[in-house]
Order: sequence, then structure tokens, then C-alpha cells
Amino acid sequence: MVDSGGLWTPPEDELGEALQTAQVLIEEGRADEAGPYQQRVIELARERAGDRPDHYEARHLMAATQYELAGSLNASGRHEEALAALHEAQLGYTELSDAGELDAASFLADVRARRAMTQAHRGYGATAVLEMDGAVIAYGQLVGGDDGVLHQPDFARVLAMNALILRRYGDPDLAVASADAATQLFLQLADQINASPQSLSYARYLCSATAVSADVHAAEGRLDLALEADEIGLNTADTLADSESATDLRTLVSALTRKGKHLGVVGRVIEGENCLRTAFATDPATAALVTEEIDRGIPPSLTTALETAEIKLGPYEQYHRLLALSEPAPGMTLATVSGRTDPESAAVRATELAELVRPMLEHDAETALTLGLEAHYLFAISSERESHRMRYETSSYAPVWAQVLLDISEAYHAVGQTDMALDLAGWSADVATALIPFTMTDLEVKDLAGACYRHHGDLLAATGDFTASQHAHEAAQQLQT
Repeated sequence: MVDSGGLWTPPEDELGEALQTAQVLIEEGRADEAGPYQQRVIELARERAGDRPDHYEARHLMAATQYELAGSLNASGRHEEALAALHEAQLGYTELSDAGELDAASFLADVRARRAMTQAHRGYGATAVLEMDGAVIAYGQLVGGDDGVLHQPDFARVLAMNALILRRYGDPDLAVASADAATQLFLQLADQINASPQSLSYARYLCSATAVSADVHAAEGRLDLALEADEIGLNTADTLADSESATDLRTLVSALTRKGKHLGVVGRVIEGENCLRTAFATDPATAALVTEEIDRGIPPSLTTALETAEIKLGPYEQYHRLLALSEPAPGMTLATVSGRTDPESAAVRATELAELVRPMLEHDAETALTLGLEAHYLFAISSERESHRMRYETSSYAPVWAQVLLDISEAYHAVGQTDMALDLAGWSADVATALIPFTMTDLEVKDLAGACYRHHGDLLAATGDFTASQHAHEAAQQLQT
């Protein structure tokens, strides 16, 4: 979404010219080139605002441009700077909302969604899943409101983004549900979207949604649905490629590669080979990357992980209660982790999942990591929604949460996935802080909190952040005094 902030100046004005240039570059799929123009817009808007807190148009434009700048920084691989820009955007939108000048719900949801994508780019997948979960829920509420029709295209966009993140860091069953919902909504809104100034941007998100749908449906043997998604994605990508953008050309090559692979699986070998031949001739690097991703497959779903645990560990009492998480909670659509159950039950189900993680790590690390991540997501959602259990029974649930975070962070580190390990270690340190009031009377909790701080410190040191590492180790040491 491009938010001009309500402050549109004529093109001959330097601010207006910089803003217009940045927006054109974004629409052309050249976001990595838009950054300098966006920086200039922010500088000029700040000058116009000056010391006037009531210059709301300029402050809106600064927030909106910080949000857009984050997308450009991500496109350039500058993810830490993107997070800083998103922080500024969030502060700006919140100030405008508090002043009664802006209904900021959709803008704050967009900030959260872009922050999720930024975290995913950094490899911080656990944080990305939870950030995007919040963005989807926020847009779902907006779509159900009085102006719901206006928010539908952006709801489809956020669902597509959610699918991308879940495809890599969450449950593929949730990912495909989100992707299919996004695709269906995009198609229903085709006339409205085609008339929008952001039509090309929405088309790119449609392509990403169909890619996730095709991958997951094919991996699960639903090849008819995979090929339907491939067809929609390829037709959309073919139209996008007329933009002559390098990004859009890569999208077309990706779509050709996927369709070629899936056609081969269903026995339409010649058609498949033609697609693959064209893809590799056009952009061999992109075609090879997509082929590698498809061949790598998808991570286990929660349902598959629970079934595997029953095979490896034998029947366990909580199996059917946990399997019910694969069905949406009352009034929810199952395209997010928070759609699995209510916040109170989430803490209980998370505890039951956590009980399986350590035993499974000895038999099947991939399954154990799936179970551990799902436990973490449920704990985090229960905590964010301020459930009674997480607020008033902290001593019962937080140690389980900290332990599962520590276990799966160590497991990710052991297989070389340092970014994901560091992400989870950061969460474990945060939960350890919540445990401090209980460390005076419970030696096991004290040892657990110290282990979380030390592990986080060790990973920070391994990635070169020695100052933060020292602080983490000092926190662990203070528990012993």
C-alpha cells in the first residue's frame, strides 16, 4: 500500500517531485532505488513540520514515508535500518492517532506486517510469524467493520504475506489456507484492484500467494489444485512481465519453473519440459533456486508432527486434544496460529506440546522443532492477549515456555540455523526476565533463567554483538548473587 500521507504537493515542488519519483519506482518493482528519494521526502517534511506539533499533514507524510522507506531498505538488504524506519513510522502513526487526527488501525497493521517481512528477511522466523499473525487479525477486524469493503484488497495482501512466512517458518497447512484465501479474495476484487493505482503491487502479491498454494498443494498430493494455482500465477506473472522490471521477470521465471515441475509430476512431461526450458533459458539462477526450493519440500505440519510423535513415542494422552488444534476455533478462520484456539486454552495446549519436544529431539529433530515452534507461538499469543493463565499463573507456565525456547534454540544452533536460534534465544531471555520474581524461592527456575541468559549471550557473541553478549552474561551472573 502506498500512503501519500494526505500531503500532495505539485510536481514542481521538490518534496512532491521526490515523493512522486519514489512512488513510481515502487510501482515499477524498483523499490531498492526509491530510498534516496524517500529520505529526501522525510527531510523536507520534517523541515515543514518544524516545531509545530499541530502540522499533522507533514507528520503524517513522515510516518507514511518511513513505512515506504522500510520496504526500500529491505529490497537493498538493509534490514536493521528497515526496522528502525518502521519504529519511526509506528511512533508517528500512534502520535497522530492519540491526537485524534487519524484512525491509524490499518496503518499500524501495515507497519506490523512489514516488520514481519523484515524479520523474515533477517531469518528471525519465529518473530515474523507472530508479527504477521497480529497484522492478519487486525485486518480481519477492519474488514468486518463499517468500511470493510475498502480494506479488502489490503486484507488479501496481508494474507499473501502471511502465507509466505508460514510456508517457511510455520505450519504449511496454515500457509496454504492463507494463500488460498488471499487468491480467492484477489480474484473476487479483480475489477476494483485493476482500477487501483497499486494494481501492479497487488498483482505481485497474488503471484506470491499462488506460489505458496502450488507448493503446498503439490507437496500434499493435491496436484489438481496445485496446477490451478500455477495457472493463475503464470497468467498474472506474464502480465506483470510487461513492466520490464527485473523483479517481475524473476516472478515470471518462478511461475514457469513451478508449473513445469508440477506438470512433470502429473505426467504431462513435454509441457513441463517446455516450461522449464524457457525458465532456465531466461534466468537460470532464479529457475535453479525455485527448483531447489520445490525439491526441498515443505516442513512438517502440526498434524504430521503429532502423528509422527505418536509413532515414535507411542500413544500419548494429549494426542486428540492437540490434534483438535488443526481445526479452527469457534468464530475463527484457520489461517493463523491464533485461529487455533482461545488465549486461555492456548497456554494449556502449548504446555502439552512442550512435553513432547525433549523426547522427540532424541528421535526426530525436525518433528521436535515443529512441535516446539507451535508451543512457542501458542504461549506468545496467550501472553500477548494477556490471558489469565499467563498473567496470574506465570510460575506454572513461563518456566515451560522458557525451557522449550531454550531447547529448540539449541537445536537450531546445532544444525547451523544461527539466525533462527538467535531469534528464539532472544525470546527465551525475555521470558527469563519474567521469571526473576520466582528465582528467589525456586532454585530450578533460577538455573533455567540463568541458562537462558547465558545461551542468548553465547549466540550474541558468536554473531559479533559482544556488547549485548556481555549484558546477557551479566544478567545471568546477577542471578547467582
